[in-house]
Parts: sequence; C-alpha cells; structure tokens
Amino acid sequence: MTNGTSMLGELGERRIVDELIAPRFHSSPPILLGIGDDGAVIMPPPGELIVVTTDPCPTPVVCMLEGEDFAHYGRMTALINVSDLGAMGARPLGLLVSTVMREDMPTSQYERFLDSLAEACSEWGCPVIGGNIKDGTSFTATGMAIGAVKPDCLMRRTGSQEGDSVVVIGDLGLFWAAVLTRLFPDARPAFPERNILDKALYQPEPKGRQGVALGEAHLLSACMDSSDGVFACLREISLLNSVDIVVDASLLRVHSAVLSVAHSTKIDPEKLALAWGDWQLVGTASRPACLELERVLRPFGTPYHIIGEVQCGTGKVWLRTEAGQLGVVSNLASERFSRASMFTHGLDGYVEILRTAPLCTFE
Repeated sequence: MTNGTSMLGELGERRIVDELIAPRFHSSPPILLGIGDDGAVIMPPPGELIVVTTDPCPTPVVCMLEGEDFAHYGRMTALINVSDLGAMGARPLGLLVSTVMREDMPTSQYERFLDSLAEACSEWGCPVIGGNIKDGTSFTATGMAIGAVKPDCLMRRTGSQEGDSVVVIGDLGLFWAAVLTRLFPDARPAFPERNILDKALYQPEPKGRQGVALGEAHLLSACMDSSDGVFACLREISLLNSVDIVVDASLLRVHSAVLSVAHSTKIDPEKLALAWGDWQLVGTASRPACLELERVLRPFGTPYHIIGEVQCGTGKVWLRTEAGQLGVVSNLASERFSRASMFTHGLDGYVEILRTAPLCTFE
C-alpha cells in the first residue's frame, strides 16, 4: 500500500490504478462495465436520449487565492460537467476523468484529488466509470459526463419567446463577493454572512437535480448553465433566439453579504449578480410556468430570481435602471480569448472590469 510521503513515479501506472483509483470508484447498473477495461459499457435507458459533455478543469479560483489544494480540483472536475447535464435536464449516468500528473507529485496530493472527486460524484449521483492517467509536466484534469433524458424533458438554449420571463435558479453574486473579500480583506463581513460567502467559494454546487426536475415539469422554454456567468447566458440566449432581454435592476436582489462587500469595494452589486462563479441555471419561462417554479424548487431549498423579460429584438441584453432608463449591459462574461479570460489574464483582469467598466451604456 502507499504512504503519505511516496511519489506517483515510485508507484507506476499499474499501482496508481489498482491502489489509488479502483478502490474509490465502483459501478452499478446501468453501468455494465466500469474501470478496468478499454472503455465503460452503459445500458442505455429505454426510450431516453444520451447527453454527453466534456470540460477540462481550470485552476480553481480558491487555489489562486490561497495556494494549491488538489481537493478543489476534484470537486471542480465533477462540478463543471454535472452542471452541463443539469442545464439540459439530463440525470447523470457516469463521469470519465483523465488526469495528467507530474512524476514527482506526492501520492497524498493525488489522493486529495481522488477523495474530493469521489465525494462530489457520490453527492451528485454521477459515478466515475473510467478515464485515463498520464505523466506530464503539470497537473491537469478533464472530465466527460454522460447523462440521460426523456426526449420531451430535454432543455436547450433555444425556445425563448417574446413575453417570457428571465429566470435565474440559484443565488446571485455570492461567489465574487467571496473572492473580493480575499483580495480586499477589509471588505469581509461579520459572521454568519462570512460563512455564506465561504461556502460559495469552497463548496460550489451544481444545479443538476434542479435541472432534471425543471425538465420533467416542462417549465423552462430555454436553459443554460452559468459557468461563464449570468450575463454570458443572457447574451447567448438572446442571440440564439433573435430576441432582446431586458433585465430590471430592481429585480437583481442580492444577499446582504453581497451588498456589504459591494459597498466596501465600491463595485456595483448588479455587476456581482451578473458575473460568473455561482453555478446557477439561467433560462426563460412563460409567466404561467413561473408560478410553478416555487413548487418544483422547494424540495431543494433553492432560491430563484425572476430578473427580467424577453422582448422582440436582435440579440441585445438591456438593463432597465431604477430610474427607468434603458442601457446596454457591459460584457461581464468570462469570455475566452478576451481581456476577461481568467485563463490568460488571471483574476486581476476580471477584477479590473468589475471595478472600472460601466454597468451599462446608454445609446
């Protein structure tokens, strides 16, 4: 068996699989074959569609703030993939995970990753059923999730209609409020608000089961997961459906902890609400369907926010200020190949956007 001071290079591929990976992950129906063969074998649920998604795990923001802890990589690898399944109304069947590790990576660090991955997958009902390991110059983890959904329960990004309400499933602004308290310690609120922010940073939650329930209830006309932010979802939905979305500033209600941090850092709380990191589902729903949201979401204890409406248009996202003015919302998305991309510009680039970009511009 391994000990806490060994390196992965001392174990070799076979022992890593047999002693570290296989004992942590077990398969059961509909998984007919899991870890140990050339591929996993799944018995497709009768009459259901298979949904497949893949995402590499970025460096978790908490690791940028507080130093490397591979437990955060484990949770995030599951989170980013389970969240995508939930956005389509699909329940998870299994997760494939491919990791690249340095030869001198301590076994204890890789076990931190595996234990956190196993805990998250158990919590969210998405067993690890296979994957790959490889040695390399730096650690990376990539997941591929497989889910199933009945054809009439499938949710997509298209389907929004003029007159629909815009809905966010989950809290607004907690993640970036938590990040700002690490960057600007004087902004940290007192307990218990501090605990609420810490949970958003350390234990992010996908809305997977909520997505399945919403799909089965046929409530949302369109849906996305907000991995790139609430604004990013609104922009994508408006473009794909050739509509405009008008967000009402008075409806962007954030937790008192978010308001406290926004006040201390002189950042608009609406920017924090429209930013990324809170892992909501963002969608549209007819007004009658909105009346059913609380009934469906109550068992999960998940808040939801109706923040605006869909109007005839050409793919713009507007903000109606509390004074009644209409402005085009600034780009608050975590957008690849832009100055907002954390992968190229780190946290500083996005913090600069939060601090200096206007919330909206008036045409």
